Amino acid sequence: MVTTNRVVSFVVAFIVAVPVMLTVFRDGGELTRATWAKSLIFGGSIAVIAAIAFGRSRR
Repeated sequence: MVTTNRVVSFVVAFIVAVPVMLTVFRDGGELTRATWAKSLIFGGSIAVIAAIAFGRSRR
């Protein structure tokens, strides 16, 4: 179930993960379209895992 806590966790993790992935996948110092695509995919994957792990709702 999507909760506010999970959405916030996803957004924060996505904001942190994408720039990190950009530096990891940079091709010879240039930011290409492929670099952005890989960074967004891997950053999104990391953000989903972080949202599931850290965004647990307390009942």
